[in-house]
Amino acid sequence: MVRRRIPSFANRVFGRPFMTSSLASDASPRSDKIFLVSDKPVPAPIGAWAATKHIESDSVGGLATSFFPLLSTVVLGRHVLFAETLPSTQTLLQASTLELRPTAPDDFRLVCWTPHQSTGRGRGANPWVAPEGCLTFSYQSFFTDGTSLPFVQYLVSLAIVRTAKHFGAANVAIKWPNDIYANGMKLAGVLCQSEYFQGRFCLTTGIGINISNPEPTTCLNKLVGGTTPVTREAFMAVYCNIYEPMEAEFKRSGIAPFEKDYTDNWLHTNQLVKVQGDRPGEPEMAATIQGLSPSGCLLATSDSGQRYELYPDGNSFDFFNGLLKRKC
Repeated sequence: MVRRRIPSFANRVFGRPFMTSSLASDASPRSDKIFLVSDKPVPAPIGAWAATKHIESDSVGGLATSFFPLLSTVVLGRHVLFAETLPSTQTLLQASTLELRPTAPDDFRLVCWTPHQSTGRGRGANPWVAPEGCLTFSYQSFFTDGTSLPFVQYLVSLAIVRTAKHFGAANVAIKWPNDIYANGMKLAGVLCQSEYFQGRFCLTTGIGINISNPEPTTCLNKLVGGTTPVTREAFMAVYCNIYEPMEAEFKRSGIAPFEKDYTDNWLHTNQLVKVQGDRPGEPEMAATIQGLSPSGCLLATSDSGQRYELYPDGNSFDFFNGLLKRKC
């Protein structure tokens, strides 16, 4: 068995306490305002924290009319940090949670959403500027079993596919480990980052999906068609509805209940690939993708029967050229 680079899923510490003045200076007039939007009572410690940060309570248009009315979750999405423009929902949420952890109830979960994200992050710290019409949001989950963390990105990717299909999108599939493609073009991406605190892992998940911007790739509304476009708020609400029970089942039973659906909805069944060697000058090795390994890796086998486990954090996948490459 060959394993490629073990990822560091635990003990990652992110962010610093945020101030509203640190937001993008070239944003819209409301961009320096952060709002806590809720459809349930805000716990007293959260309200006190928001007051010290000058975070206002507000009924922001799209959330009040096309998000909360569609939301059927118990917890996820009931409290939303919102700003018209943010550098990064991921960064703001991580910094906010860092401050809230000592006093927040154990079951309190924030979602952070902005219509305009200027300095978003992808895997490997790749920058990502979200254009108009792109939905970008982040939320947090908590786990006690660190070995389950590599699978969460797969769970999230599957939830995005299920949500897209809920709205009638066809030809939507997963590119390992956590990109969503439609008709050969990227539709969405996922970023999961974790840190360990007081006996549990806090996993921050960031999602970006093209809802109504058909260029430069494709978008959900182009796939769906019809006369009534899907709004960003509606997609986010339905995603929360779909993901929350999936996560609960995942915590009880692991990835097993979802693995077949994940591989049924990915682009790699029996795909022939070339695996780059560990050292410069080593020949590439031909292999066939078999599925996921028990540890959350991409599993491939060579013609000679050699098995390869390829970690998401240690390898990149040039899907269109069938090449799995080491990350430097």
